[in-house]
Amino acid sequence: MKLFRGTELISGAMIFTLLVLPVQGAETQDLVIRNVHILNPSSSAPAELVSLRIRDGVLDVVSKDQINGHGDSMVLDASNGFLLGKLEPDSAPKFMILNEDPVADLNVLLDTEPHVVFAIDDGIIVVNKLSEEILAPAEPDAKEAKWLAYDPPPFALPGSIDSDHWNSWQSKWVNGVFISAIAIDRQFISQDDASIAQFGDLTVERERGTIRGWRFGAAGTINFDRPWVYSFAGAWKAFDRGFDTVESNTEAFSLLEYLVDIPLGDRTILRLGNQKEPINMDRSMTMTQLASHERYSAADAMLPSRNFGATLYGSTESQRVSWAAGVFNNWLNGGESLGEAATQTIGRVTWLPYLSENESEMFHLGFGVRHTNAKQGLSYGSQPEVGDMPRFVDTGLIDADSSTLLNWEIGWRRGPVWLMAEYTDNRVDAPDVGNPNFTGYHISGAYSLTGEMRPYKNNRGVFGALPVAQGVYQGGLGATEIALRYSSVDLTDGLIEGGEMEVATIQLSWWLTATMGISLNYKRTWTDRFDLEGEMDALVARVVLILH
Repeated sequence: MKLFRGTELISGAMIFTLLVLPVQGAETQDLVIRNVHILNPSSSAPAELVSLRIRDGVLDVVSKDQINGHGDSMVLDASNGFLLGKLEPDSAPKFMILNEDPVADLNVLLDTEPHVVFAIDDGIIVVNKLSEEILAPAEPDAKEAKWLAYDPPPFALPGSIDSDHWNSWQSKWVNGVFISAIAIDRQFISQDDASIAQFGDLTVERERGTIRGWRFGAAGTINFDRPWVYSFAGAWKAFDRGFDTVESNTEAFSLLEYLVDIPLGDRTILRLGNQKEPINMDRSMTMTQLASHERYSAADAMLPSRNFGATLYGSTESQRVSWAAGVFNNWLNGGESLGEAATQTIGRVTWLPYLSENESEMFHLGFGVRHTNAKQGLSYGSQPEVGDMPRFVDTGLIDADSSTLLNWEIGWRRGPVWLMAEYTDNRVDAPDVGNPNFTGYHISGAYSLTGEMRPYKNNRGVFGALPVAQGVYQGGLGATEIALRYSSVDLTDGLIEGGEMEVATIQLSWWLTATMGISLNYKRTWTDRFDLEGEMDALVARVVLILH
């Protein structure tokens, strides 16, 4: 006798059931089904509890979020039943819902008729034993309350429920996933005569298409009783650059990040390796998570991309306060001995003084401090917030005894609206050049036109990427965001004439899915350097592709 695998048996049982059950013939104009588990027999992952909506006979969205009915919608409660079938957005659905889990008990599939509580075939309801909610649909969760004057969109599940991907691996001791990201730019430039005199005619070599960055690596867990999290990534013309990186080095491969997170308690983590320093909101976020293509100029000028060291992260029980403290020394990457390389001590604390009951509105405050003994000297500089550009402001190498950098953060989020501002004050102890004080700031705002709300990682005090409620492959339009930013950096003080720069930016971003985005960024730059005041306009189109 031939033995069927679980997936074959389930598929066969579903087809047989839909063939033999009596057809009720009810058409589906607008149908919402809540509280149903989606099974994935080919994976050990637990079943997802979701809601789904069918409109005009085709599947509209499947989401872990609450889906509300409107007008004449039929709203059914599946009572935690189990759905079998393939869910394809924008297609006539064909599935059935069982009142017991057929993966846990395959006998359910040997006699499906008493267990089928709902069945639909090509958009036509075949069986319906579910209770209907017409007069009093279930209220949305607190987090799903209105964000301004409208409801947030439900977030669609991935098109495939199967969690077994070619780029992931699992074992008793180690799990992981291969990750990669590439950003491709095309930029257009216009300069006035003063800007050309400052930096040359940039349209000759810089008005072109370029690979802004290509990053690849792996992340996963080491499966102790309290799993450790590891991550390593290399980069070709890396997304992030430190203040000591010269342009000629950006063409080569570099091992950008290698780290491990070790849990020390419920809310404390020790991070070891080459990592981001725990300071500044813009630096703490991943480049592709930002509302603008590049980080604001002061963060790019005065804070490195990565550094080698150890950081303790923690948060209070309420998770409204987070803290981080780290010690860094880049001797392993720089080729110097531990005593020859500069040492940095860094700390950051964040606080949510206001958090609404439904968590859709919050007020964020943050403060960070960074001290370095400057054993190798200091050098600060920044591009005009365009990837393929020379430095517009640059101090050159400063023979300094130390520097202390202070960073203040203030942010507000209400649903799809996100406002953020930071101020950076860098005080350099260098008597020979007049102890210069370098400063910078940015004021930014972003609005999601499609209604998505940026998440907030309470344990780190960091905002996350714009989520995509319903991607284009799920029958949706993706997520669209418009952002504005004004930034300033001043690297002229004492005897140092590194220049002053102001940048005004507007960007429109469209994330077709969570892993594919296109954006258009326009900026005007004003630069005061070399006794000239130059202006430049730049228009940059970007395509981002992410694998994870």
